[in-house]
Amino acid sequence: MDWKKYSLLGLGLLIIIFLVWWAGLEDVIEILKGARLEYFVLAILAYVAAVIMWALRWRVLLKSLGIEAPFRTIVAGLFVGVFINNVTPGARGGGEPVRMYYISKHTKQPYGHVFATIMMDRIMDVIPVVVMLLLSTVYVYNLGSFSLTLTLLLLDIFFAIITLATVGILLSEKKTKGILYWFYRLFGRIMPKKAAKYEEKFVHAVEVSVPQFQENFKLLMRHKVAFTLSLIYSFAFWFLVLLRSYFIFISINSPIKLLDVMVVQMIGIVVGMFMIIPGGAGIIEAINSAVYVLLGINKEIAVTATLLERLISYWAPTAIGAGIMTHFGIKVSQDKKRLEAEDDKDINDEPQ
Repeated sequence: MDWKKYSLLGLGLLIIIFLVWWAGLEDVIEILKGARLEYFVLAILAYVAAVIMWALRWRVLLKSLGIEAPFRTIVAGLFVGVFINNVTPGARGGGEPVRMYYISKHTKQPYGHVFATIMMDRIMDVIPVVVMLLLSTVYVYNLGSFSLTLTLLLLDIFFAIITLATVGILLSEKKTKGILYWFYRLFGRIMPKKAAKYEEKFVHAVEVSVPQFQENFKLLMRHKVAFTLSLIYSFAFWFLVLLRSYFIFISINSPIKLLDVMVVQMIGIVVGMFMIIPGGAGIIEAINSAVYVLLGINKEIAVTATLLERLISYWAPTAIGAGIMTHFGIKVSQDKKRLEAEDDKDINDEPQ
């Protein structure tokens, strides 16, 4: 399956090359030559501040369930999740089980407890996104852009349906188990030998962890202090996301309205849920650039800004997450070998 993933990434890179050609390579280079480094650094700092807000939000949720984790471990867990999400296609959900495993491994807490905080963390992301989607729809309607208004209305409806369906599943133990078993049966048809090998562990994990998850998720939904603090951090996070792109445009001497940035970010996020290319590489760049052009920005400016923004928000975090994931994988492997060696020693030390 790896060759398919790499070929899709290759396709994404080809799209980026085509995008630069469409904008004009010489124009893009000329824009970069006149870029103001101080504002690009501010864009990087906005990204760093956004990650801190995200980590603070997750820490609030973890602490509300009595899970203590060092702040740097939480940040590392986020980057591990970002890495997996950025190299897998679709709705970017593959990173959530991995950061669950990462934090559980470091805190020795049950999977169900940690996964409840991760799902609540995702819900906290949804609320500002819904607000910004509605604001974006009103804004483009007032601009008189029929195509963007229709696009955003359709995205609003779809996003609302997906959100309500997801929350409904998360709040129902029966539905949650049903979805997990459905995925397992699908996995069994694709890789029957591996499915049979892990069947007992899977069933145990579902029957034990899902009730734990349900109980803790409902507890978090009712926890007013954790909910309020998380929501504040969430809005701060998304403001910094918008600020990042805003600084990027200033860095290439092309000031932009925050509302324009918001429209592009919202369309990119929702459309990115359907991407078959891992992380939407290439596709997101193309969509964001196209929306900026529809908002009246020159194509060379739109493409340059989009590529710089994705460098900060996609390519750099993916590299950081890969490094952390590699170190974590080596550590887990070493721990496993050490435990196996200790077990062998205990067996050999037993009296014959």
